[in-house]
Parts: sequence; structure tokens; C-alpha cells
Amino acid sequence: MRTLSFSLILVVIISTLGLGWLFDNIYQQFSSPELNPNTANVAKQLGSDLARAANESSDGNAFLSHWPNTKQYSVVLQDVKDSPLPRALIKQMNNAEPVVLETIDNMAYHYLLPAKEQILILRTPMLNPKNSYSVTQYIWTAAFYLILISIFLLWAYPLVKQLMALRFAAKSFGEGKLDERISPSSISYIRDIELEFNQMAKRIDSLVSDVKMLSTAVSHDLRTPLARIRFGIDTIQEVHDKTLRNELEQQLSDDVDEMTSLVETLLRYARLDQNMLKIKKEPVDLAILIHKCISRKQSDNLTLQFLNKHDNNSILADSKYIEMVVNNLIQNAINYGRGKVLIELDYHNNTANIHISDNGDGIPLALRKEVIKPFFRAENRMNNIKGHGIGLAIVTRILDWHIGKLVISNATELSGSKFTITLPSNH
Repeated sequence: MRTLSFSLILVVIISTLGLGWLFDNIYQQFSSPELNPNTANVAKQLGSDLARAANESSDGNAFLSHWPNTKQYSVVLQDVKDSPLPRALIKQMNNAEPVVLETIDNMAYHYLLPAKEQILILRTPMLNPKNSYSVTQYIWTAAFYLILISIFLLWAYPLVKQLMALRFAAKSFGEGKLDERISPSSISYIRDIELEFNQMAKRIDSLVSDVKMLSTAVSHDLRTPLARIRFGIDTIQEVHDKTLRNELEQQLSDDVDEMTSLVETLLRYARLDQNMLKIKKEPVDLAILIHKCISRKQSDNLTLQFLNKHDNNSILADSKYIEMVVNNLIQNAINYGRGKVLIELDYHNNTANIHISDNGDGIPLALRKEVIKPFFRAENRMNNIKGHGIGLAIVTRILDWHIGKLVISNATELSGSKFTITLPSNH
């Protein structure tokens, strides 16, 4: 919105001042010099000087013969007795006051020459020709506003186009097309709104997908233990052997524990969106945080190696959730590796990168986008590892809160997978 406000103010100021300056210069170039507002005073003073000089000269006509009469400016002498002026105006001239008469084409300044009983008449063009000037003024004014409106329309066209695209995307999204997104252009007045819309759409799409996955997971993961519990109850009613009954009761207890674990996992994942509102970002030293996570995982049959490749280890984040991310990924590397985990920390272009590698079998390229989805578990030799496939989904969700991302690749130093966390250091 700052871009919109700034561009609007800039367009108005530049258009108004720029066009005003341009039209002033053009108008001055094409307007006739007689329209100078000082011309009236100059002409009046000129006539007065000519009248005084002609009155004092021995031959007024000879004196004025040197005046270059033109179409616009002329000077003539007229006898008082031949003047058509009323006596009242001639009397006014006796008081050394010129009489100024206007016609359609020019202005006539009348000066009395008392010594010669004559009247000097100086004719000049109209200083403010009403008809021609008003037409010119209307033309220039219309041109000014026409160009101003054109500039505004040129400015407004991208905005209207972007708003129409936003309206279309919102309408499509409301009709159920959850993959609808806006492609912000390089120059956009509402880029912030477009990005926020895409974030909102992504979040809603993720929530709807989570609901579908949760319903699928619940129907699948709860059906199996419920069926076992039902079968166990039916069986235990027919068993009288104490040892066998104890075994069946233990199996029922294990099934109940499995269901309890699943329900707790579902609730924990569902609460993530509520916890987002409570996220508190503060400076976090990643090196100290990683050392803390490693110290909790150390054991005799496990090798955890940490390489810190940068001195500045501070970012803005919620330490509680970033610690949860690192713990999840280290535990994941321990579960699916063969006893060796490498953790690396480096910085590049204001981005903190945490690489966690293991020496397991790795993750096939085709499954790397699937493993971060809730309740996804790959069919591999690690099927005996207990869990509900929620860990990487939690990691991804927390990184989304921090404008970070998770990248899965093949480990170069070890034989398994490499999980890379990228976090902006100053966001």
C-alpha cells in the first residue's frame, strides 16, 4: 500500500507541476507580446511623452513623421474642432488626463496639445482581446486537463488490472479452486495485498489438505487398533487360561496406548495453528541451541558431530519452536541412520542454514515431497519404527511461521539423507 500511495502522490505532483510548467512555456512562446500586462502603462506613458514633445515642437506633424507607423501602432494629429469626441471628454483632456477609447481591434489614447489646438491619438492593439484570448484560454485549459486525465488513466490502468485479477482470484478461490494464486508483476501498486492473498490462500489450502489427511489418518490408524480391541474383547471372554488372559489384556492395553498416542498426536498437530498466534521472535544463538539439542541425544552407540562454519550465529526466531525443529530432525536422523549424524551451521546472503545428515538409506527423490505431509510413512526397511509420520509436517509448519523452508537432498559427507533448514537471519 505504501507503493500505491507514493506512486499516486508522485503522479499527481509531477503531472500538475510538470504540465503547468510545460504549458506556461508553450503559451508564452505562442502568445503575442502585446499581451504583456505592463503594456498598458508603457503605452500610456509613451503617448504622454509624445504629446508633450509634439506640443513643444514648432511643427508637430514634422516631429511625428519620424514615428514608424505600423499596422498595430500608429500616431496621428487631429484638430480639436474636427474631433468627434464630446466636449466633456475634451474638457477632461484639458486637465492633462488622457482619454482612452477601446474598439474591437485596438485602443486609442487621446492627448490634448494646448499650444496647437490639436489632439494626439496613439493607437495600440487590444491588450486583452476578450474573444481571441478566451478561446485560446479554453483550448489550453482543455488540453491541460485532457493530458492530465490521460496520465492518470495510464497510471490507473495497471491498478485496475491488478484489482480485477485479485477479484477473479478471490472469486475462483471462493468457488473451491484452492490452487488459485496471483502472479505479482515486477511493478505492482498492491504487491503487499497480492502477497498476503497468496499467503492466505496457501494457508487455507494447507488447512483443507490437513483436514483431509487427518480424516484419512483417523479412519485408517484408529480402525486397526479398534478392530484389535474389539477382537481382543471377544476373545478374552472365551479364554479361561490365566496366562493367556494376561497376554490378551496386555495386548488390549498396548492398543489403547497406541490410540491414546495417536489422539495426542492429532491434538498436538491441530494446536499448531493456535500456537502460531503466540509465537514470540527474539535473538537466538543457533550454535548454543544446537549444542543443547545434541547434549540430550548423546549416547555410547551414537556419533553426533557439529561443525559451526560461521561466527555470527544469531537470528530472530522463537527459540522454543526452532529447538523443536532441530530436535525432530536430529531424532529423525538417529531413527533412520546407522549411528552417525552430522550437523552443520553456516550463513549465506543473510540466511542461516542448518544441515543435518545421516548415514542411512536416504529418501528417494519421488518421495521427498510426500514425507513432509502429515501421517505419511514410506514403505522401507524402517517400518518397525514407531510413529505417526507427523514430525516432518510439524517441522515444515514451524518453518513456515519463520519464513523458512526445509530442503531434502542426498548427504555428500555421509551415505543417507540431508535435511537443510533455511531461516532468514533478520526477519
